[in-house]
Amino acid sequence: PSVMMLVLIFAVGLVLLAPSSNGFLCNDPSYSDAPLETGFSSPLGSMPTENWLTKRQELIATLFGTNGSLPTRSQPDSIERLNVMQEGCLCSLLDHCPADECQWSSNLTKLVWGISVPVNDSLTLHLNSTVFYTVNTSGVAPVRHKPYGPPDVPGPDGPAKAFPATKRSKTLVLFHNGHSQPCTNDEQGCVSDYNGIVDWFNQVGYDVMTLQMPLFQCNAIPNVPCQHDWFQQFSDQGAKTLRFFLEPVVLTINYALDILGYENVVMTGLSGGGWTTTMMAAIDPRLKLTMPIAGSIPCDFNHSSWDYEQYCTNDWAQGCNYTCLYVLAALEPDRYSAQVIHEQDPCCFHGCGRHDRIRAYNEFVNSQTQGHFETISTVGGVHEVNPRDQTVVTSLLDLFNSGRLSEQVFEAMPFNLMKDF
Repeated sequence: PSVMMLVLIFAVGLVLLAPSSNGFLCNDPSYSDAPLETGFSSPLGSMPTENWLTKRQELIATLFGTNGSLPTRSQPDSIERLNVMQEGCLCSLLDHCPADECQWSSNLTKLVWGISVPVNDSLTLHLNSTVFYTVNTSGVAPVRHKPYGPPDVPGPDGPAKAFPATKRSKTLVLFHNGHSQPCTNDEQGCVSDYNGIVDWFNQVGYDVMTLQMPLFQCNAIPNVPCQHDWFQQFSDQGAKTLRFFLEPVVLTINYALDILGYENVVMTGLSGGGWTTTMMAAIDPRLKLTMPIAGSIPCDFNHSSWDYEQYCTNDWAQGCNYTCLYVLAALEPDRYSAQVIHEQDPCCFHGCGRHDRIRAYNEFVNSQTQGHFETISTVGGVHEVNPRDQTVVTSLLDLFNSGRLSEQVFEAMPFNLMKDF
C-alpha cells in the first residue's frame, strides 16, 4: 500500500516549577524513601567492558531500530540566519552615543532536522526539530568604552556577521531545555534562550546549540497536546518514537564535528533535558563530558514524576536501567559524567535524605568504568538551573576544555553537599 505521510512540525525546550505548597517530600514525616521493590531497578552486576559495550549496542538497537549503530547524517535540512541584535552599552545608556552604535550580532542561527519514523505500512510520522545556534560573545560584545564614546564592536565584515555562524570555541556546548512552559510555538513559548543559561555560556566563552523536547515550545504542534504520552498510540504499533527525542541530538553532534569542525562536544540540560543528556551520554561516546541537571535517579528511589519517555517499564529501561546508563556515560577512559541534582527539588530527584544510597550507586558505577561518574547535590528548592549549578557546570567545562579535568578534581567541586554530610 502507498505510504501516507503525516507531517507534524516541532522545533526544540525546560519546566520551571515553583516549590510545592505542601513542602518538600523529604521533610514530610509520612514520607518514606525506602528502596522500592521494582524488580528492574537494581544494578545489572559487575561485567567486563566488552559486555557493557554490548549493552550499549543493544540499547541503541532498541531505541533506533538499527543494528546498534547511530544515524550518520550530518547536514541539516535547513539553516537560517535570524536577525537578532544585542544592544545596550554604557555610552548609549548615558546618552553619549546613538543606540545603533551599541549593537552587535549574536549570530543566532536556526537549524532544522527532519526526522521520519514509520508507524505502519500506511503511516509515517515526520517531525521537524529545530536547534538554535549561538556563538561565544566574550570577545565580540563591546569591552571598551572610549571614555564616553561608542565602544569597539566588530565591523560589518567581522565574525559576528558570518553566516552560517562561524565557530569561535574549540568546544561546543549542547544545552537541552527539556520540557518548557508555555509550550506554545509563539513569541512567549518559542524562544532561543528560555532562562538566560545560553547567554551565560556565550559570555564565558563557549558556542552553544540549544535543543528542546518534542511537542514543547518551538516544537509545539497545533491541536496536539504538549504531553508526551501522545506518542504512545504510535509506539503501541511498533514505532520507535524515542528517535524524536534523541536523533536530533545525534545529528547535531554529527554536524558540529563533521561539518563545523569542533574538537569537542559536551552536553548539559535541565529536567527532561537532563534525562536526554543522560541517555545521550550512554549511547554516544563522542560526548566526553556530560552534566545532566535534575534529570534522573535509579528506579528503586521513591519518585513519581516520570514522563512517557522516562518510565522504568519502557523496553529500553528493561534492558539497560538508569544505573546501566550511568555506567555507559563514563565507561571509556577520559569520559566524565556529573549528575547534578538539587537537595530539595520539589519536582524531581531530590538529594536530601538519600546521600548514603546515592553514594552506593556511585561506588558501583565507578567500579565498572574507566572514566568517572559523580553525583553532585547542590542547595536548591526550585526546579531550575540555579547559580550554584552554573558554577559547577562552567567549572567542569573550563577544566575539560583546558585538559585539566580528572577524577581528583571532583573532590573539590564547590557547592557539593554530597561531600559535606
